[in-house]
Amino acid sequence: MIPGPLFLYTVSEALHRRHWVGLKIALGHLMLEACFVAVVLVGLREWLASAAFHAVVNWVGGLGLIIMGALILMQVRRLSLARHAEVSFRWGPWVGGACFSLASPGFLIWWATIGASVVLQGLLAGLAGLALVLLGHALADLAWHWFVAFSVERGKASCSDRTYRVLMTGLAFWLIVLGAGLPFRP
Repeated sequence: MIPGPLFLYTVSEALHRRHWVGLKIALGHLMLEACFVAVVLVGLREWLASAAFHAVVNWVGGLGLIIMGALILMQVRRLSLARHAEVSFRWGPWVGGACFSLASPGFLIWWATIGASVVLQGLLAGLAGLALVLLGHALADLAWHWFVAFSVERGKASCSDRTYRVLMTGLAFWLIVLGAGLPFRP
């Protein structure tokens, strides 16, 4: 639920497609998460939790958020709810769900800490415990991204282009602020 690249991508896609795009984005996100679950299960949790890995994620992720915010600010005057986006992610929502997840430093940090811990705790209860943890997590991701897309699709009729531009400007500045502060997190 971190307001980062994946959330912004979900909102952007929902403005120009049907609400079912949220489920496709979530499935792409879940495919990437399956890779991280595999990394945790084969014992690379220590690598994910290392200070060096966190430093690289923080700096690269911070720079990515700043660039994404700046790109949105450069395009904000041309944004309109009445027409399709001029620049689209050409590989579709499934790949977009994975790519924009990977672009989010919060995603990597979550899997290096909380996610890895939750997976290992589920495994302590056996394969059934692991399956229940993963199923619950997957259902939560699917529900969240569908809800966001559904809300955006239904709400865009009552949103003017001016309101949309103000909202996107606010989100762009928020991404820049998050990006600027990320490299300095412990």
